[in-house]
Amino acid sequence: MTTPELSAELAKKDSSGPKSVQQKIAALLASRYLRSVGAQAAVSGFHFALNIVLLRIIEPYDYGVYAFAFVLALFASAINNALISTPLAVYTPVIKDTVKREQQEALFSTLNLLLFFALIAIGISSTLTSDNAVQVSLAVTLFVATYSARQYSKSFGYARLRPLVTAVGDIAYVVAGIVFIGAILLFTQYNPPISAILLALACANLVAMFIERWRLHGIRGHWFSLKNIKSYALVWTQSRWALIGALTTLFLGQAHGLIITWSHGPLAFAPLAAGMVLFGPVRIALMTWQNMVKPELAMALSENRQEAVKAQIQKSCFLMAAAVIALGLVLYIAWPHIYALLYAKKYSDQPMGYIVCLWALITFFAAVYNAPSAALQAMKDFKVLAMASVYGALISGILVALTLYLYSPETTLFGILAAECFMAVYLIRVMLQHLKNDTP
Repeated sequence: MTTPELSAELAKKDSSGPKSVQQKIAALLASRYLRSVGAQAAVSGFHFALNIVLLRIIEPYDYGVYAFAFVLALFASAINNALISTPLAVYTPVIKDTVKREQQEALFSTLNLLLFFALIAIGISSTLTSDNAVQVSLAVTLFVATYSARQYSKSFGYARLRPLVTAVGDIAYVVAGIVFIGAILLFTQYNPPISAILLALACANLVAMFIERWRLHGIRGHWFSLKNIKSYALVWTQSRWALIGALTTLFLGQAHGLIITWSHGPLAFAPLAAGMVLFGPVRIALMTWQNMVKPELAMALSENRQEAVKAQIQKSCFLMAAAVIALGLVLYIAWPHIYALLYAKKYSDQPMGYIVCLWALITFFAAVYNAPSAALQAMKDFKVLAMASVYGALISGILVALTLYLYSPETTLFGILAAECFMAVYLIRVMLQHLKNDTP
Protein backbone atom coordinates (compact mmCIF):
# COMPACT_ATOMS: atom_id res chain seq x y z
CA MET A 1 0.00 0.00 0.00
CA THR A 2 1.46 3.36 -1.05
CA THR A 3 1.26 6.57 0.97
CA PRO A 4 -1.65 8.06 -1.05
CA GLU A 5 -3.59 4.79 -0.66
CA LEU A 6 -2.77 4.70 3.06
CA SER A 7 -3.92 8.30 3.46
CA ALA A 8 -7.21 7.60 1.74
CA GLU A 9 -7.84 4.52 3.85
CA LEU A 10 -7.12 6.31 7.12
CA ALA A 11 -9.11 9.37 6.08
CA LYS A 12 -12.24 7.22 5.77
CA LYS A 13 -11.78 6.05 9.34
CA ASP A 14 -10.65 9.36 10.86
CA SER A 15 -12.78 12.48 11.09
CA SER A 16 -10.21 14.65 12.91
CA GLY A 17 -8.71 16.12 9.75
CA PRO A 18 -5.84 15.63 7.31
CA LYS A 19 -3.17 16.62 9.85
CA SER A 20 -4.25 13.86 12.20
CA VAL A 21 -4.26 11.39 9.31
CA GLN A 22 -0.72 12.35 8.35
CA GLN A 23 0.42 11.98 11.94
CA LYS A 24 -1.10 8.51 12.08
CA ILE A 25 0.59 7.58 8.80
CA ALA A 26 3.93 8.72 10.18
CA ALA A 27 3.42 6.76 13.39
CA LEU A 28 2.34 3.64 11.49
CA LEU A 29 5.30 3.78 9.12
CA ALA A 30 7.69 4.43 12.01
CA SER A 31 6.37 1.34 13.77
CA ARG A 32 6.78 -0.76 10.64
CA TYR A 33 10.30 0.50 9.99
CA LEU A 34 11.26 -0.20 13.60
CA ARG A 35 10.22 -3.82 13.17
CA SER A 36 12.06 -3.90 9.85
CA VAL A 37 15.24 -2.71 11.55
CA GLY A 38 14.76 -5.48 14.09
CA ALA A 39 14.60 -8.05 11.30
CA GLN A 40 17.71 -6.61 9.73
CA ALA A 41 19.40 -6.82 13.13
CA ALA A 42 18.67 -10.55 13.01
CA VAL A 43 20.43 -10.73 9.62
CA SER A 44 23.41 -8.84 11.02
CA GLY A 45 23.50 -11.14 14.03
CA PHE A 46 23.37 -14.20 11.79
CA HIS A 47 26.24 -12.98 9.60
CA PHE A 48 28.23 -11.97 12.66
CA ALA A 49 27.75 -15.37 14.30
CA LEU A 50 28.61 -17.15 11.04
CA ASN A 51 31.82 -15.14 10.72
CA ILE A 52 32.76 -16.00 14.30
CA VAL A 53 32.23 -19.70 13.63
CA LEU A 54 34.15 -19.64 10.34
CA LEU A 55 37.07 -17.74 11.87
CA ARG A 56 37.46 -20.54 14.38
CA ILE A 57 36.97 -23.62 12.19
CA ILE A 58 38.30 -22.88 8.69
CA GLU A 59 41.80 -22.03 7.53
CA PRO A 60 42.75 -18.39 6.83
CA TYR A 61 43.03 -19.07 3.08
CA ASP A 62 39.44 -20.35 2.92
CA TYR A 63 38.26 -17.42 5.01
CA GLY A 64 40.02 -15.10 2.57
CA VAL A 65 38.05 -16.70 -0.29
CA TYR A 66 34.82 -16.32 1.70
CA ALA A 67 35.55 -12.66 2.49
CA PHE A 68 36.50 -11.91 -1.11
CA ALA A 69 33.21 -13.44 -2.29
CA PHE A 70 31.45 -10.83 -0.17
CA VAL A 71 33.60 -8.10 -1.73
CA LEU A 72 32.48 -9.21 -5.20
CA ALA A 73 28.88 -9.46 -3.97
CA LEU A 74 29.06 -5.90 -2.70
CA PHE A 75 30.24 -4.69 -6.11
CA ALA A 76 27.41 -6.57 -7.85
CA SER A 77 24.95 -5.18 -5.31
CA ALA A 78 26.31 -1.67 -5.91
CA ILE A 79 25.60 -2.02 -9.63
CA ASN A 80 22.07 -3.20 -8.86
CA ASN A 81 21.55 -0.43 -6.33
CA ALA A 82 22.71 2.29 -8.70
CA LEU A 83 20.95 1.18 -11.89
CA ILE A 84 17.83 -0.49 -10.52
CA SER A 85 17.13 -0.43 -6.77
CA THR A 86 17.73 3.27 -6.06
CA PRO A 87 15.73 4.46 -9.12
CA LEU A 88 12.94 2.11 -7.98
CA ALA A 89 13.05 3.64 -4.47
CA VAL A 90 13.12 7.30 -5.48
CA TYR A 91 10.97 7.31 -8.66
CA THR A 92 8.10 4.89 -8.12
CA PRO A 93 6.80 5.96 -4.65
CA VAL A 94 5.84 9.41 -5.96
CA ILE A 95 3.85 8.07 -8.95
CA LYS A 96 0.17 8.49 -8.07
CA ASP A 97 -1.33 6.50 -10.93
CA THR A 98 -1.38 2.80 -10.01
CA VAL A 99 -1.08 1.53 -13.60
CA LYS A 100 1.88 3.77 -14.40
CA ARG A 101 3.58 2.82 -11.14
CA GLU A 102 3.18 -0.90 -11.89
CA GLN A 103 4.57 -0.38 -15.40
CA GLN A 104 7.62 1.34 -13.95
CA GLU A 105 8.05 -1.45 -11.41
CA ALA A 106 7.82 -4.06 -14.18
CA LEU A 107 10.62 -2.27 -16.00
CA PHE A 108 12.93 -2.44 -12.98
CA SER A 109 12.03 -6.09 -12.37
CA THR A 110 13.06 -6.89 -15.94
CA LEU A 111 16.37 -5.10 -15.50
CA ASN A 112 16.99 -6.95 -12.25
CA LEU A 113 16.46 -10.30 -13.95
CA LEU A 114 18.76 -9.35 -16.83
CA LEU A 115 21.48 -8.32 -14.39
CA PHE A 116 21.11 -11.61 -12.52
CA PHE A 117 21.71 -13.68 -15.65
CA ALA A 118 24.55 -11.37 -16.74
CA LEU A 119 26.34 -11.97 -13.42
CA ILE A 120 25.84 -15.73 -13.82
CA ALA A 121 27.32 -15.60 -17.33
CA ILE A 122 30.30 -13.53 -16.19
CA GLY A 123 30.93 -15.89 -13.29
CA ILE A 124 30.83 -19.00 -15.46
CA SER A 125 33.21 -17.37 -17.96
CA SER A 126 35.67 -16.42 -15.22
CA THR A 127 35.54 -19.98 -13.86
CA LEU A 128 37.27 -21.17 -17.03
CA THR A 129 40.36 -19.06 -16.24
CA SER A 130 40.27 -19.16 -12.43
CA ASP A 131 42.91 -20.87 -10.31
CA ASN A 132 40.26 -21.88 -7.76
CA ALA A 133 38.43 -25.18 -7.89
CA VAL A 134 35.43 -25.21 -10.21
CA GLN A 135 32.96 -25.80 -7.37
CA VAL A 136 34.36 -22.81 -5.45
CA SER A 137 34.14 -20.50 -8.47
CA LEU A 138 30.59 -21.61 -9.28
CA ALA A 139 29.53 -21.21 -5.64
CA VAL A 140 30.97 -17.69 -5.58
CA THR A 141 29.13 -16.92 -8.84
CA LEU A 142 25.73 -18.03 -7.56
CA PHE A 143 26.23 -16.28 -4.24
CA VAL A 144 27.20 -12.99 -5.91
CA ALA A 145 24.23 -13.11 -8.33
CA THR A 146 21.64 -13.89 -5.63
CA TYR A 147 23.11 -11.32 -3.24
CA SER A 148 22.69 -8.65 -5.93
CA ALA A 149 19.15 -9.74 -6.81
CA ARG A 150 18.14 -9.68 -3.15
CA GLN A 151 19.19 -6.02 -2.99
CA TYR A 152 16.41 -5.27 -5.46
CA SER A 153 13.92 -7.55 -3.72
CA LYS A 154 14.49 -5.75 -0.40
CA SER A 155 14.19 -2.32 -2.05
CA PHE A 156 10.85 -3.29 -3.60
CA GLY A 157 9.25 -3.61 -0.18
CA TYR A 158 10.65 -0.24 0.89
CA ALA A 159 9.54 1.41 -2.37
CA ARG A 160 5.99 0.16 -1.78
CA LEU A 161 6.26 1.56 1.79
CA ARG A 162 5.75 -1.99 3.05
CA PRO A 163 8.92 -2.58 5.08
CA LEU A 164 7.33 -5.51 6.89
CA VAL A 165 7.51 -7.51 3.65
CA THR A 166 11.25 -7.00 3.61
CA ALA A 167 11.37 -7.83 7.31
CA VAL A 168 9.63 -11.16 6.66
CA GLY A 169 12.16 -11.85 3.90
CA ASP A 170 15.02 -11.08 6.28
CA ILE A 171 13.67 -13.48 8.87
CA ALA A 172 13.19 -16.15 6.19
CA TYR A 173 16.80 -15.62 5.08
CA VAL A 174 18.08 -16.08 8.63
CA VAL A 175 15.98 -19.19 9.29
CA ALA A 176 16.92 -20.78 5.96
CA GLY A 177 20.57 -19.88 6.44
CA ILE A 178 20.66 -21.43 9.91
CA VAL A 179 18.99 -24.62 8.67
CA PHE A 180 21.19 -25.01 5.56
CA ILE A 181 24.49 -24.14 7.24
CA GLY A 182 23.64 -26.11 10.36
CA ALA A 183 23.03 -29.20 8.23
CA ILE A 184 26.33 -28.66 6.40
CA LEU A 185 28.28 -28.29 9.65
CA LEU A 186 26.77 -31.45 11.09
CA PHE A 187 27.25 -33.43 7.88
CA THR A 188 30.92 -32.38 7.52
CA GLN A 189 31.66 -32.64 11.26
CA TYR A 190 32.48 -28.92 11.44
CA ASN A 191 34.95 -29.03 8.58
CA PRO A 192 32.86 -27.56 5.74
CA PRO A 193 34.15 -26.73 2.25
CA ILE A 194 33.79 -23.00 1.69
CA SER A 195 31.84 -23.67 -1.52
CA ALA A 196 29.09 -25.36 0.52
CA ILE A 197 28.79 -22.36 2.85
CA LEU A 198 28.45 -19.94 -0.08
CA LEU A 199 25.86 -22.17 -1.78
CA ALA A 200 23.87 -22.32 1.44
CA LEU A 201 23.80 -18.50 1.64
CA ALA A 202 22.77 -18.29 -2.03
CA CYS A 203 19.88 -20.68 -1.40
CA ALA A 204 18.82 -18.67 1.66
CA ASN A 205 18.69 -15.54 -0.51
CA LEU A 206 16.50 -17.38 -3.04
CA VAL A 207 14.10 -18.41 -0.28
CA ALA A 208 13.86 -14.82 0.98
CA MET A 209 13.25 -13.43 -2.51
CA PHE A 210 10.50 -15.94 -3.21
CA ILE A 211 8.69 -15.03 0.01
CA GLU A 212 9.05 -11.27 -0.60
CA ARG A 213 7.73 -11.57 -4.13
CA TRP A 214 4.82 -13.75 -3.02
CA ARG A 215 3.89 -11.29 -0.24
CA LEU A 216 3.96 -8.33 -2.64
CA HIS A 217 2.42 -9.85 -5.76
CA GLY A 218 0.98 -13.23 -4.93
CA ILE A 219 1.23 -15.46 -7.99
CA ARG A 220 0.65 -12.58 -10.36
CA GLY A 221 3.04 -9.86 -11.48
CA HIS A 222 5.47 -9.56 -14.35
CA TRP A 223 8.84 -11.21 -13.98
CA PHE A 224 10.03 -10.22 -17.44
CA SER A 225 8.74 -7.63 -19.89
CA LEU A 226 10.63 -5.57 -22.46
CA LYS A 227 7.56 -3.48 -23.33
CA ASN A 228 8.65 -0.31 -21.52
CA ILE A 229 12.41 -0.77 -21.73
CA LYS A 230 12.82 2.44 -23.76
CA SER A 231 11.49 4.51 -20.87
CA TYR A 232 14.63 3.65 -18.91
CA ALA A 233 16.52 6.14 -21.07
CA LEU A 234 15.20 8.96 -18.89
CA VAL A 235 16.38 7.18 -15.75
CA TRP A 236 19.75 6.34 -17.30
CA THR A 237 20.77 9.99 -17.61
CA GLN A 238 20.99 10.13 -13.82
CA SER A 239 21.56 6.49 -12.90
CA ARG A 240 24.79 6.38 -14.93
CA TRP A 241 26.23 8.83 -12.44
CA ALA A 242 24.82 6.71 -9.64
CA LEU A 243 26.64 3.71 -11.13
CA ILE A 244 29.95 5.56 -11.26
CA GLY A 245 29.36 6.80 -7.73
CA ALA A 246 28.38 3.39 -6.36
CA LEU A 247 31.34 1.55 -7.85
CA THR A 248 33.90 4.18 -6.87
CA THR A 249 32.41 4.49 -3.38
CA LEU A 250 32.71 0.76 -2.94
CA PHE A 251 36.22 0.75 -4.38
CA LEU A 252 37.37 3.43 -1.96
CA GLY A 253 36.21 1.19 0.90
CA GLN A 254 37.34 -2.14 -0.61
CA ALA A 255 40.50 -1.21 -2.53
CA HIS A 256 42.61 -3.14 -0.06
CA GLY A 257 40.59 -6.32 -0.66
CA LEU A 258 40.84 -6.13 -4.44
CA ILE A 259 44.49 -5.09 -4.63
CA ILE A 260 45.79 -7.40 -1.90
CA THR A 261 43.87 -10.45 -3.14
CA TRP A 262 44.94 -9.80 -6.72
CA SER A 263 48.63 -9.29 -5.86
CA HIS A 264 49.17 -11.40 -2.72
CA GLY A 265 46.22 -13.85 -2.66
CA PRO A 266 43.37 -14.60 -0.21
CA LEU A 267 45.75 -15.57 2.61
CA ALA A 268 47.15 -12.02 2.84
CA PHE A 269 43.65 -10.52 2.73
CA ALA A 270 42.24 -12.82 5.44
CA PRO A 271 43.56 -10.94 8.55
CA LEU A 272 42.14 -7.61 7.33
CA ALA A 273 38.80 -9.26 6.60
CA ALA A 274 38.91 -10.94 10.01
CA GLY A 275 39.38 -7.57 11.70
CA MET A 276 36.44 -6.13 9.77
CA VAL A 277 34.13 -8.85 11.13
CA LEU A 278 33.55 -6.89 14.35
CA PHE A 279 32.12 -3.96 12.37
CA GLY A 280 30.14 -5.95 9.79
CA PRO A 281 26.79 -5.50 11.56
CA VAL A 282 27.33 -1.72 11.63
CA ARG A 283 27.93 -1.64 7.87
CA ILE A 284 24.79 -3.67 7.21
CA ALA A 285 22.77 -1.39 9.50
CA LEU A 286 24.00 1.70 7.64
CA MET A 287 23.03 0.18 4.29
CA THR A 288 19.64 -0.84 5.64
CA TRP A 289 18.95 2.65 6.96
CA GLN A 290 19.75 4.12 3.53
CA ASN A 291 17.42 1.69 1.74
CA MET A 292 14.56 2.44 4.13
CA VAL A 293 14.88 6.22 4.28
CA LYS A 294 15.48 7.11 0.61
CA PRO A 295 11.81 6.83 -0.46
CA GLU A 296 10.67 8.97 2.49
CA LEU A 297 13.37 11.59 1.91
CA ALA A 298 12.41 11.75 -1.77
CA MET A 299 8.76 12.35 -0.84
CA ALA A 300 9.69 14.98 1.78
CA LEU A 301 11.84 16.85 -0.73
CA SER A 302 9.07 16.70 -3.33
CA GLU A 303 6.85 18.45 -0.75
CA ASN A 304 9.51 21.15 -0.08
CA ARG A 305 10.14 20.03 3.52
CA GLN A 306 13.88 20.75 3.38
CA GLU A 307 14.18 21.78 7.03
CA ALA A 308 12.66 18.49 8.16
CA VAL A 309 15.11 16.58 5.97
CA LYS A 310 18.02 18.60 7.34
CA ALA A 311 16.96 17.90 10.94
CA GLN A 312 16.57 14.19 10.24
CA ILE A 313 20.00 13.97 8.59
CA GLN A 314 21.72 15.83 11.43
CA LYS A 315 20.10 13.63 14.05
CA SER A 316 20.98 10.48 12.11
CA CYS A 317 24.64 11.56 11.72
CA PHE A 318 24.95 12.15 15.46
CA LEU A 319 23.30 8.86 16.44
CA MET A 320 25.31 6.79 13.96
CA ALA A 321 28.62 8.35 15.02
CA ALA A 322 27.76 7.89 18.71
CA ALA A 323 26.89 4.23 18.11
CA VAL A 324 30.26 3.55 16.47
CA ILE A 325 32.12 5.32 19.30
CA ALA A 326 30.21 3.24 21.87
CA LEU A 327 31.08 0.05 19.98
CA GLY A 328 34.74 1.07 19.89
CA LEU A 329 34.80 1.57 23.65
CA VAL A 330 33.19 -1.83 24.24
CA LEU A 331 35.77 -3.50 21.98
CA TYR A 332 38.62 -1.72 23.75
CA ILE A 333 37.44 -2.85 27.18
CA ALA A 334 36.75 -6.43 26.10
CA TRP A 335 39.72 -6.79 23.72
CA PRO A 336 41.66 -9.47 25.68
CA HIS A 337 38.61 -11.74 25.65
CA ILE A 338 37.79 -10.96 22.00
CA TYR A 339 41.33 -11.69 20.91
CA ALA A 340 41.40 -14.99 22.78
CA LEU A 341 38.05 -16.04 21.32
CA LEU A 342 38.53 -15.02 17.69
CA TYR A 343 42.13 -14.49 16.74
CA ALA A 344 44.53 -16.25 19.10
CA LYS A 345 44.22 -19.66 17.40
CA LYS A 346 44.70 -18.86 13.71
CA TYR A 347 45.82 -15.20 13.59
CA SER A 348 48.32 -14.98 16.44
CA ASP A 349 51.05 -13.91 14.00
CA GLN A 350 49.04 -10.87 12.86
CA PRO A 351 48.70 -7.42 14.53
CA MET A 352 44.95 -7.83 15.02
CA GLY A 353 44.62 -5.07 17.66
CA TYR A 354 46.15 -2.58 15.22
CA ILE A 355 43.90 -3.78 12.40
CA VAL A 356 40.71 -3.57 14.49
CA CYS A 357 41.60 -0.06 15.70
CA LEU A 358 41.97 1.16 12.12
CA TRP A 359 38.64 -0.45 11.19
CA ALA A 360 36.97 1.40 14.07
CA LEU A 361 38.18 4.75 12.70
CA ILE A 362 37.15 3.83 9.15
CA THR A 363 33.67 2.77 10.28
CA PHE A 364 33.25 6.02 12.24
CA PHE A 365 33.74 8.20 9.16
CA ALA A 366 31.58 5.88 7.02
CA ALA A 367 28.78 6.29 9.57
CA VAL A 368 29.13 10.07 9.57
CA TYR A 369 28.55 10.47 5.83
CA ASN A 370 25.95 7.72 5.44
CA ALA A 371 22.98 10.04 6.05
CA PRO A 372 24.21 12.88 3.76
CA SER A 373 24.77 10.29 1.03
CA ALA A 374 21.16 9.08 1.38
CA ALA A 375 19.88 12.66 1.18
CA LEU A 376 21.85 13.39 -1.99
CA GLN A 377 20.51 10.19 -3.57
CA ALA A 378 16.97 11.23 -2.67
CA MET A 379 17.69 14.60 -4.33
CA LYS A 380 18.75 12.58 -7.42
CA ASP A 381 22.06 14.47 -7.37
CA PHE A 382 23.98 11.43 -8.50
CA LYS A 383 26.62 13.39 -10.40
CA VAL A 384 27.84 15.15 -7.25
CA LEU A 385 27.98 11.83 -5.41
CA ALA A 386 29.81 10.24 -8.32
CA MET A 387 32.48 12.92 -8.51
CA ALA A 388 33.03 12.85 -4.74
CA SER A 389 33.50 9.10 -4.76
CA VAL A 390 35.80 9.29 -7.81
CA TYR A 391 38.09 11.56 -5.82
CA GLY A 392 37.79 9.26 -2.81
CA ALA A 393 38.54 6.19 -4.92
CA LEU A 394 41.67 7.85 -6.32
CA ILE A 395 42.85 8.66 -2.80
CA SER A 396 42.12 5.13 -1.63
CA GLY A 397 43.57 3.31 -4.63
CA ILE A 398 46.81 5.32 -4.74
CA LEU A 399 47.46 5.11 -1.00
CA VAL A 400 46.56 1.40 -0.78
CA ALA A 401 48.90 0.53 -3.67
CA LEU A 402 51.68 2.71 -2.28
CA THR A 403 51.50 1.39 1.29
CA LEU A 404 51.26 -2.21 0.07
CA TYR A 405 54.35 -1.70 -2.06
CA LEU A 406 56.37 -0.07 0.74
CA TYR A 407 55.04 -1.79 3.85
CA SER A 408 52.93 -4.75 5.03
CA PRO A 409 49.29 -5.42 3.96
CA GLU A 410 47.70 -4.05 7.16
CA THR A 411 49.08 -0.56 6.44
CA THR A 412 46.80 -0.35 3.40
CA LEU A 413 43.95 0.48 5.79
CA PHE A 414 45.42 3.98 6.13
CA GLY A 415 44.46 4.53 2.49
CA ILE A 416 40.88 3.49 3.21
CA LEU A 417 40.81 5.75 6.28
CA ALA A 418 42.00 8.79 4.33
CA ALA A 419 39.34 8.24 1.65
CA GLU A 420 36.48 7.79 4.15
CA CYS A 421 37.53 10.95 6.01
CA PHE A 422 37.51 12.91 2.75
CA MET A 423 34.03 11.64 1.87
CA ALA A 424 32.60 12.60 5.27
CA VAL A 425 33.84 16.19 5.03
CA TYR A 426 32.92 16.63 1.36
CA LEU A 427 29.41 15.15 1.40
CA ILE A 428 28.28 16.92 4.55
CA ARG A 429 29.37 20.25 3.07
CA VAL A 430 27.64 19.58 -0.27
CA MET A 431 24.40 18.34 1.30
CA LEU A 432 24.06 21.36 3.61
CA GLN A 433 24.68 23.70 0.68
CA HIS A 434 22.03 21.93 -1.42
CA LEU A 435 19.40 22.13 1.31
CA LYS A 436 20.19 25.80 1.90
CA ASN A 437 19.84 26.65 -1.79
CA ASP A 438 16.60 24.65 -2.20
CA THR A 439 14.87 26.14 0.84
CA PRO A 440 11.84 28.14 -0.38
